Amino acid sequence: MTELFDVFPYLENDKVIIRKMDMSDVAALSEISNNDNVYKYISPFLYKKSIKMLETAIKNLGGRDFEKKRLIIAGIYLKDNPNRLVGLAEMFDYRKRANTITVGYRLNEDYWNKKIASNALNLMMEYLVNEIGITTLNAFVMPENIYSSKVLLNNGFVKENYTSQEKNWGGKEIVSVDVYTYRKM
Repeated sequence: MTELFDVFPYLENDKVIIRKMDMSDVAALSEISNNDNVYKYISPFLYKKSIKMLETAIKNLGGRDFEKKRLIIAGIYLKDNPNRLVGLAEMFDYRKRANTITVGYRLNEDYWNKKIASNALNLMMEYLVNEIGITTLNAFVMPENIYSSKVLLNNGFVKENYTSQEKNWGGKEIVSVDVYTYRKM
């Protein structure tokens, strides 16, 4: 099996591509990061950053943060328009001993309700479970984000009987989020 941080992943199916972002993605990333509707349900990662800060973020996400084995934040692109960034695929909080990782996704609002999140999640799951060998995937969702909950449930995640307390999600100081888990059988 491949180790998680050996190679930055390039994943694709018939609908989406997940790959490392580059500087040509700055304007599209700015559209995502400046949308209050995108960020009302999630932590403010990249929220309302300047173009210069987004350029630095793209450089660090594909370089330093990956090389230091912190996280994988990749771009989501449509197969029929592979140069247009439409969202982010997130893989973070990897715990090798426990064999767990947290996954997430965020999309440009223009691409909501088109099964892109589901396709991206499915690609991440296939990669993390089948290629890397991770047995447990976690995801956190604000209770009012019913569409994201449906994406997780439709892809085999189970809603746990407990919540997690997170800071600064959706502009709130402390928020309870639902915990979803996928376990490889």
